[in-house]
Amino acid sequence: MDKRRLLVVDDEPQIGELMVKTFGGQYEVLIARSGEEAIRKAVLDHPNCILLDIMMSQLGGLMLCEILKSIKQTKLIPILFMGTKPRSAVWPTAQELGALDYLEKPFSIERISDAVICALQVVPAERRRTPRVNIKIPITIRGKDIYGKKVEVAADTVDVSRYGALMRLPVQIAVGEEVEVCQAFVPESNDLSVRTMARVVWNDEEGVIGPFWHGLEFMNPSSQWVAPQ
Repeated sequence: MDKRRLLVVDDEPQIGELMVKTFGGQYEVLIARSGEEAIRKAVLDHPNCILLDIMMSQLGGLMLCEILKSIKQTKLIPILFMGTKPRSAVWPTAQELGALDYLEKPFSIERISDAVICALQVVPAERRRTPRVNIKIPITIRGKDIYGKKVEVAADTVDVSRYGALMRLPVQIAVGEEVEVCQAFVPESNDLSVRTMARVVWNDEEGVIGPFWHGLEFMNPSSQWVAPQ
């Protein structure tokens, strides 16, 4: 039987080394040191559990967790957060995003071993910080592609919340690029009900000519993106 896989996402090399030393004999330990690498490995390698540093540089752990919980292939993988902040400061938000536990650094081997065993035994329910009612929303995006060329493209969101959206675009836009996002209020109308700026926090190719997956974080979160309950 193949070993179960643990994906450790941390930009501190010593944490990855500790996890390999601790779990390498029992599990296959995969290491990712950036958010983009973590998403790619989570989608392609199908880990059974993800240990995620909450203070990742560039793409933060909370946003990365939300992206993973929005992708079909990764949304049910148990996520254990790690970090130096007190549990009371981050756990409520982490739990709402769907994390299974939070481990304060420095942690004991016994503590993290128990958390991993628990995660591998539990089938988590999908949980989100806010409801995504408007799953498919037609939008227009204006910005620059990876070649610096101005683009204006229409697309449908695959998933959306007040904090951001997941979608596939016919062009590729670089991580960190800021784009204008417009939502049409009335079909075939030029009137726009929502116009905001967003930052690309993740992208990944599917094929050579697209479409390309993109994760956007709204720079000014708004409940307008989610239908009233």
